[in-house]
Amino acid sequence: MSSRWHLFLEDLQIFEGRWDAPARLMTVFQEEDKYMHRNWAMMVDRDNAGLPDIDIDDPETYRNYPDIDPEDYKYESVDTSERFGYKTTVETAVTRLNLMGFTAERCRREMAACFRDLREWDGPDDAHEQIAPGSNPARNVTDDDIAEIGLQAYLKRGPAWMETKLSELEKLCLDKLEFFFEGDLDRRLLIVGLLEHQDPQATLRLDLSDLLSGGAFKRTDQISTQALQDLREETASTGPIIVLTEGKFDSRVLPRALKLVRPDIAGYFEFLDFDTTRPQGGTDKVVANLKSFAAAGVMNRVIGLFDNDTAGREAIKQIAGIALPNHYSACLLPDLEYARSYPTLGPSGEADDNINGRACSLEFYFGLNSLQGPKDVPVPVQWKAYKESVQDYQGELTNKQYVQARIDALLTAAEAGDPLDESWEPIRLIAQTLIDRAQTR
Repeated sequence: MSSRWHLFLEDLQIFEGRWDAPARLMTVFQEEDKYMHRNWAMMVDRDNAGLPDIDIDDPETYRNYPDIDPEDYKYESVDTSERFGYKTTVETAVTRLNLMGFTAERCRREMAACFRDLREWDGPDDAHEQIAPGSNPARNVTDDDIAEIGLQAYLKRGPAWMETKLSELEKLCLDKLEFFFEGDLDRRLLIVGLLEHQDPQATLRLDLSDLLSGGAFKRTDQISTQALQDLREETASTGPIIVLTEGKFDSRVLPRALKLVRPDIAGYFEFLDFDTTRPQGGTDKVVANLKSFAAAGVMNRVIGLFDNDTAGREAIKQIAGIALPNHYSACLLPDLEYARSYPTLGPSGEADDNINGRACSLEFYFGLNSLQGPKDVPVPVQWKAYKESVQDYQGELTNKQYVQARIDALLTAAEAGDPLDESWEPIRLIAQTLIDRAQTR
């Protein structure tokens, strides 16, 4: 039995494929666009489930199965265009494609750019030597013309049995377009180019009856919904990993630091640009962004990266009670060995204390040398508010701007070629933390 799908514009087949429902094309359709011949589809599902055949000569059959029409017991008696699939109008399909970023103008632009590249490599071909139809004064065909004429010729040629005659120019342009129809270009881009000049009320129909017969799914499955979910998972796996940090300094210096210590993976992470978006920082904003991204259906993997302090632990506790998608996660900056005994200031005066999980913001992760103050002693931590939910005080580095300036200078020197010594080990720990979280699904 065949296991193919077919995409039709009215009665003209424009695409076909094998084995599985085309996930990307399915995003053009919604579940309400599903059509089926109910009896035919039910009979197919019965066969695929291995249920016994219905005895059409048994007068009790139709009493036991009132939904079965005796005229439809033979599969081939139902017109293929009515069996099972999804359909919508050209107008609706184009609107949806445009919303996804696929436009006819983009289709022609990408085709023309490819033709220009080929012409630079191989020189002009026969199509470029033709005169553009209707040009006044007469001029040779351009790459844009080839894209436009080829798209129209693709539909004009019709099915093989019609043997529609094409002009020499149309054949040449169509030959150049075969590269796109046989290649890896997203078919949604080709479809929107093909539909541009079509009747808005014409029907675009995806015939999935062969796949239903082959057992790829059941008639009750929400195929378009599942296709969108599959693409979400694919995007989550291949798209950039979004990292949400607590503030502008973090989002500015972490990408620079990652490029230095792990250039092999730095490009896979994207940090929310506080300079462009100007959102407020802090743990509350990271939590809010995680929830907002999830509610908006952001498909990328998303990591909320919190300072290793009391406020960060409080935020992690809050997130534990939120139902986030599997590809979202949150974590603290890693513990530091030299933070186990670090100068602090509190109501009782000065003391060395363990500030892991209590006061370690990103400024602590560029080595002890960056934390040295003007008097060549570490810039201390000041104990501040008490966080009831985690029963601990929040600490904050005093003179942050001074330390941040030293970190900027350290990054600039490293980018200019200074060797990366052991003081960069904390940044390597952060890199590994991000890698580990990105792999957690």
